[in-house]
Amino acid sequence: MIKLIIFDYDGVIVDSFHTVHEVYQTICEKMGKHCPKDLEEFRKVYGYSVSECYSNLGFSQEERVQANFIFKEEIVKKEPELYDGISEVLHELRKRYTLVLISSTYKEEVEQKLRKYGILDVFEMILAKEHHLQSGGKVDHIKSTIRFYGLHPEEVVSVGDRAIDYAKGTEAGLKNIILVEYGWGYSTEQVPGYERRVIVKKPRDILKAVKAF
Repeated sequence: MIKLIIFDYDGVIVDSFHTVHEVYQTICEKMGKHCPKDLEEFRKVYGYSVSECYSNLGFSQEERVQANFIFKEEIVKKEPELYDGISEVLHELRKRYTLVLISSTYKEEVEQKLRKYGILDVFEMILAKEHHLQSGGKVDHIKSTIRFYGLHPEEVVSVGDRAIDYAKGTEAGLKNIILVEYGWGYSTEQVPGYERRVIVKKPRDILKAVKAF
């Protein structure tokens, strides 16, 4: 029986890829790098992860530290919209399950936007980046969440939108994984198929998908 659902933030709750693109344009402008103006070209540059994005943009390890400072300063100024229907889905799921949000972006940004949209309180716990040099990541957060609630991985579902969400979930021991098609996008060859993976096309489909486990 499913007892807890872990949500990603970007690409699942907020439509933020275009705002992240804007932030990277600002970072590159300030640091003398080139960032594609076209959103789809930037999607290719962003690739699998933030690390791959920085590599593709030509940032050294030292430059990434400065870039992260700029990112944190700029992202809180942006106003990504909620995906249509996701607020209703979260409130409905909260009636039956414990909801936790785990994100690789900054906690200040996450809490600011969730509070603005009136959905901060649907999550019992929010785990996100506190500072630029924070060690660990999603895998550690998922494992610690499972331990905190005293659950077995089979009692947990994760909801993400990218191949890296799938990879981090499986690395943390999860088998119940939902990927949304409306988010940032993922490469199908990076998401091996197996019987406990579910793909959904819109937020409302998450309700049915959770019940399928």
